[in-house]
Amino acid sequence: MAKAQQKSFNLPYLQHDSYWLSLFPAPEKITPHISEELKNIGYKKGFDGRLLAQTPQKWSELWARTYDILQKAKLTEATEVSITTDSDLPTLENGERKKVIAIQTIAENLWLGEALCDDRIMCYFQPIIGEKNKIFGFESFVRARDLDGSIIGGGKIIKASKALNIEHMIDRHLQVLTVQTYAGSNFSGFLFVNFIPGFIHRPAVYLEGLSEAAKIFGIIPKHLVLEFTRCETARDMKHLKSVCDYARQQGYSIALDDITTVDNAKKLVSEIRPDFVKIDSQAIGGLHDASTRTVITKIVDIVHAIGSIIIAEGVETEDSYAALKALGVDLFQGYYFSAPAPIANS
Repeated sequence: MAKAQQKSFNLPYLQHDSYWLSLFPAPEKITPHISEELKNIGYKKGFDGRLLAQTPQKWSELWARTYDILQKAKLTEATEVSITTDSDLPTLENGERKKVIAIQTIAENLWLGEALCDDRIMCYFQPIIGEKNKIFGFESFVRARDLDGSIIGGGKIIKASKALNIEHMIDRHLQVLTVQTYAGSNFSGFLFVNFIPGFIHRPAVYLEGLSEAAKIFGIIPKHLVLEFTRCETARDMKHLKSVCDYARQQGYSIALDDITTVDNAKKLVSEIRPDFVKIDSQAIGGLHDASTRTVITKIVDIVHAIGSIIIAEGVETEDSYAALKALGVDLFQGYYFSAPAPIANS
């Protein structure tokens, strides 16, 4: 199978062969015992008073021992840290100083950068069901394979990407990976790809990988559904609208996700005019309540009034499925039909 070209990853904290860890503890807090402990794991005292150590690329291993010493000595609040890549001793001006907890958070989430470099990021797909239980399409979800073979869920991946400030990198990588994986399957129908519109400053550049992958694999742009989360402010609305307008010009379909209220629907549907609107699973959970059913009916009416299709997410029971069909929902997605799953032949 052909492969869409991927750029190499310019990952912070992982792209160099070696790093320097510099500690800036409050001088009055460092006892001879603590100094000796740090010396024993590779630190030496710099001329400017800092403690510093050079490490291989996986600096998190040395950091784990460093953090343990600082924590036991109750020095985490009284110490600042910088990470630099100089081949020679770093100068005092080099490297942004961060709090210990900030470095610890980065270290705890480096696994995601390593998974990205090791090609352990993958796509799972969940079917979207139409009339007569026929599959209308699939939504793609990110997963990662841990070193022990276990699967890491999307929530943990999103949290780690925020900690490392590589959300945009993961997002763009998944655009290509989703199309590539889908094209190598026996699946057919519409492919829903999640996007975070706040990352897209120049749509032509940001969607370049997706456009290239679609051409390589012969996927009709209309069958690629760019799924955007709703926005809350007028500024966000203007930005989302401009991104959607560009995507529509390229022939892509648009889905608006996370609709929970009639106000959301009134404000966003008329402005964005998406091809698909998704009712959030939060709303689905209250179907036993008459007021919730009324809200869903009104959202359905708003969506149908502009000729768009409405999808219910989070459908987990036969009763929910039947109730939503009765309320006029067009398409359905949820664990009642299938959990997100890998492609069997990938």
